[in-house]
Amino acid sequence: MSTRKTAHQVWHVSRGIVFAGGSSVVYPRLPPVRHHSAPAAVAVASEAALGDVVTTLATTPATVATTVSAISTTVLVDGAAKEDQVPLQGAVDESKPKDAESTPKDAGSEPKPKDPEPQLPPFTPLDFKIPDKAFQEAKQAPEETLKSFFNYNLYRGPGDDGAPDAKVKVHYCTSSRTTEKVIQKYFMKEKILGFDLEWMSNVPKDAGPRKNVSLVQLASPSRIGLFHIAAYPRKDTLVAPSLKKLMEDPGVTKLGVAVKGDCKRMSEHLDVKPRGQFELSHLYKLVKHSESGEYGLINKRLVALATQVNECLGLPMFKGSDVRTSDWTRPLKMDQIIYSSSDAYAAVQLYAVLDHQRKSLDTVPAVPHHAELNLPIPVAKPPPPVVTEEQDPETDEAVDSKSAVEGKGVKSVPDDEAILEDTLVREDGPAPATAPEDEPVHDDDKPVRADSGTSQPT
Repeated sequence: MSTRKTAHQVWHVSRGIVFAGGSSVVYPRLPPVRHHSAPAAVAVASEAALGDVVTTLATTPATVATTVSAISTTVLVDGAAKEDQVPLQGAVDESKPKDAESTPKDAGSEPKPKDPEPQLPPFTPLDFKIPDKAFQEAKQAPEETLKSFFNYNLYRGPGDDGAPDAKVKVHYCTSSRTTEKVIQKYFMKEKILGFDLEWMSNVPKDAGPRKNVSLVQLASPSRIGLFHIAAYPRKDTLVAPSLKKLMEDPGVTKLGVAVKGDCKRMSEHLDVKPRGQFELSHLYKLVKHSESGEYGLINKRLVALATQVNECLGLPMFKGSDVRTSDWTRPLKMDQIIYSSSDAYAAVQLYAVLDHQRKSLDTVPAVPHHAELNLPIPVAKPPPPVVTEEQDPETDEAVDSKSAVEGKGVKSVPDDEAILEDTLVREDGPAPATAPEDEPVHDDDKPVRADSGTSQPT
């Protein structure tokens, strides 16, 4: 047999059986498992995959009695010939080494975004502050809900009994006697107070003081006084002696927005001449525009209390028309107490936050004057650049020309601050005397500011 030519061999392992006189070759259908060097690697899969296979094949009567090896072979063969490739592909993936598997999901996945940092309340030097947790809950509360608004009840501070988290107390007084007692005990020693008024809407001036000045609100960092003049007994005097004394004391600063209008109303209807009036809008604009360098925007136009609270204290303020225009001559309801108390208390916290920011400016301006004095808002601008003697004369001339165009005069350009002060004074009263138009105001003519770098009115 060894000497016979290959063409006449009946059977060969690579060709199968060859019949003489014919050219067709018949290949036996051999189980592919015999060609694997490691049959166990194909027949054995993970327990989970094998369990799925067994569960599927158990419903076929022809394969109930087959062995595990036969099951594996049947799955591979039938799956390749008749069925979808998914079962077969799953078996092969299970047998791959872990380092050979591709992980496109992990490779293409983006890092998870970091959780936003929790928002913190603005710094206030006062002892009564909003706890961080309470502030975050208010910020996360649904919009236009009670929990989302600024409220005096959010603040906590040291109590009379030494407790570190005491609430702000509200004293609601409906008689002249209790008003006198509360002011004497809690407010006479304060030097800065929040101040506000409430009255009947669309009321004529001749309707009487109870409708024109229905409620007076005062607030310190720890207490709020609601003096309900409209609810005083008929025989009571409408102005307690201590209230009159406190309001007319120029050494006690009364904080508010549109404060001059409220004080005028008290003067006309209660014969009280308030002094020490402080307009928060002036301090707000001074700090905001000094920080941005937009000094031309510092003026005496009023800014709503709700706007200032939202920007400076970080929470919106409830200004529902139903409460604001309600009947303030009747005993106060809870929503009226919250509304009126929060207005006066917001003034105290606003002043503390804004004044702290004022002191943190690079060039610290002076505190705005009391509103009844009708003085300009003191503006502190950085000093102009100093021209050295060694500098080239041509450079000096170029600097002067540029400064004249930009309004930042070094030698002969009128000072912006003097022009601004003149503009501001015209809004609320007569303008102070200024230099003639043909005589420019030089920097050397201005009074030298103190350590804060601010000018005092002359």
